[in-house]
Amino acid sequence: MAPDRQGPDTEGAPAPTPAQEPNGLALELRRALADCVELLESNRRLREAGHHKDDLLALCAHDLRTPLDVLLGQSRLLLSGARGPLAEPQRKGLQAIERQTRRLLELADDLAGLRSLEVGRLDVDRDPTELGALCNEVADAFAPALREKGGALTRALPPYPLVLKLDAVKVRRALTILFSQALLLAPRRGRVDLTLEAVADGARITVVSAGPAVEGPAPARRARAPGGPGRGGGSELGLAICRELVEMHGGTLDTEPRPGGGVRFTVALPAGPPGAGADAVARSLAASPGRPRVLVVDDEEDVRESLALLLEPAYQVATASDGEEAVRVARADPPDIVLMDLVMPRMDGFAALEALRGDSRTAEVPVIFVSARGDDVTRVKGLDLGAVDFLQKPFSERELKARIDRTLRLTRRQTQLRELAQTDTLTGLANLRAFRARLDEEVKRAHRYETPLTCVMADMDHLKPVNDELGHAAGDRAIAAVADVVRTELRETDFAARYGGDEFVVLLPHTSIAEGRIFAERVCARLREVALEAGGHRIALAASFGVAEMSREPGDEAGEDLVRRADEALYAAKRAGRARVAAAGEPQRTSPAGAGQP
Repeated sequence: MAPDRQGPDTEGAPAPTPAQEPNGLALELRRALADCVELLESNRRLREAGHHKDDLLALCAHDLRTPLDVLLGQSRLLLSGARGPLAEPQRKGLQAIERQTRRLLELADDLAGLRSLEVGRLDVDRDPTELGALCNEVADAFAPALREKGGALTRALPPYPLVLKLDAVKVRRALTILFSQALLLAPRRGRVDLTLEAVADGARITVVSAGPAVEGPAPARRARAPGGPGRGGGSELGLAICRELVEMHGGTLDTEPRPGGGVRFTVALPAGPPGAGADAVARSLAASPGRPRVLVVDDEEDVRESLALLLEPAYQVATASDGEEAVRVARADPPDIVLMDLVMPRMDGFAALEALRGDSRTAEVPVIFVSARGDDVTRVKGLDLGAVDFLQKPFSERELKARIDRTLRLTRRQTQLRELAQTDTLTGLANLRAFRARLDEEVKRAHRYETPLTCVMADMDHLKPVNDELGHAAGDRAIAAVADVVRTELRETDFAARYGGDEFVVLLPHTSIAEGRIFAERVCARLREVALEAGGHRIALAASFGVAEMSREPGDEAGEDLVRRADEALYAAKRAGRARVAAAGEPQRTSPAGAGQP
């Protein structure tokens, strides 16, 4: 009699495997099905947790708003005098409470906005939207609050309809956040400027908070590179939500601090969906007047030509046949990015990268290695030497452009952060750290080429009485106004920095001490033309100047000695009566600007 056959699920029987019998495949399928069920259950729990988080955000926003609305209402009621007169210290305290309550209400709105953003992150309903009307709608809502601060709202909108395919609800929310931040950062009697303009493949919206305009002749400012995030007072959560809303449309949000307070927000929006990925970015770059410059380095002519042909619609392309030529071309005109092969005659990619990193002119140029060698040792060596990326052949056109555009974006952000770290936030001039680095470069250059280098030190006159009588905010405005006058007199090769407090320093390459004196006298005279109003008082701007020329004898302390002698000349001008110019080596010759003011 044949024994009973046990099925695969019989208790105590060993589990069959595919190698033992055919029905092992069915067992594997059942196991896979069980894994799928477990995965689906995990996803369900994640969705449930997400809903709980959304509900928690909404509850937090609601629970914050209810008591804050009461607190704000009571503060305004007391400030209106409905509960009786207030002493001045009490009024100031209530005004501070009201301001902080409004900020907390904005935080509650941001929490609610974060909740709605998380719920609808992937849902962007694009419809033709007239952007000018949308900007006006948001600006109209904030105009009364700005008038309450004694400020004004200016608008510069195109005279024609500017229609883009956008999610109007999300863009309106982003603009509302920006206006809220601008209103918060605008000083008393300040200004918020709204600008909308058409650009290549889209539109640009600029919202700027600024202080009261400087009265009197206002010299044109030299354009400055964008900086980093706005300083002080803004809601980081609100800006994060705004940036996410903008990036959902394929756009960008940049912030730039303004001298003397305030901030500039710039939103760039594409005309349509960014569905083309890297190709859309490339087309946008191609349409802009300043296309990024790419240096393609490869010893095979066919490869160089094919890469150049591929990139030329979106970038300015230069080529080099080996590492030596690449270094020479990059030093002559530094590109925005280098695509470099590894194995080349005369100088390979590794040696060329080391040469680029060893030269101050090309040390910050990003390099992407492009090679068929993609082993870990090669990649690690390239990255250790300073390459920003490694692209292994063969690669697709889309991947190449995506790597380039990603590197360019990161480089721009690093440049902005570096500029922010080297910029004085009050004046917009360079800070002391940046000045010391530039001084070393200019001294070496002057000695190498035997050209003159002049240093001008400036120190404001009678700033302490302004701070004592009108407050440090008025003193800061005076310092920023002096910086603006100095900036208007600079050439492209000149360099100015805030040395500390109310003291400034200017480096004038290829300039003799006599020419430096003329520069200082011109700035000294221009200061008299600026009328600055603060608290109903007129602030007269004046400064004393010291000029010194670098010794032609090279030495390790040449830079410090140059600054020291300019500083000594400055104090000679102070002793001679202030508001005048003195030159090192000529202690008896000081020249006042105009009539001279003690």
